[in-house]
Amino acid sequence: MKLRTKLLVMKPFQRWFIISFLSYTALFLSILGASLYLFFRLMVEEMLQVGGLLSQSYAQTLQQNLDRSFYVIAAITVGLLIIAGAHAFFFSYKIAGPLFAVTRHMEKCADAGQLLPLALRKEDLFSDLAVQISRLAKKQKP
Repeated sequence: MKLRTKLLVMKPFQRWFIISFLSYTALFLSILGASLYLFFRLMVEEMLQVGGLLSQSYAQTLQQNLDRSFYVIAAITVGLLIIAGAHAFFFSYKIAGPLFAVTRHMEKCADAGQLLPLALRKEDLFSDLAVQISRLAKKQKP
């Protein structure tokens, strides 16, 4: 059994998976980040109304921290998107690799004119599919 050395074995599928995964993650993180920023903004506005009566420097400090919180939330969002991108690539590889192996095996079976046993790597997904195809191939042999 050959080891797969290519990272993008099924480019259209992996491209679709990664783009979809990152799009949904970006949407979720954007909504979360905007919600957190608005929440903090409301909290700071309330504190400014109360604290502004006490000290001008207190109000300025709160306003500066609110301004910084936007950049902190944006940095966290970008960091999480990078991590999500790495995970999307890893998951697409774990899914596409076995699918590529099954497709390649089916092409070999079609060329040979008979169903041959299929072997996938131990750590591959869909190993139960490989077992069933191998079982079917053994039943087909005379």
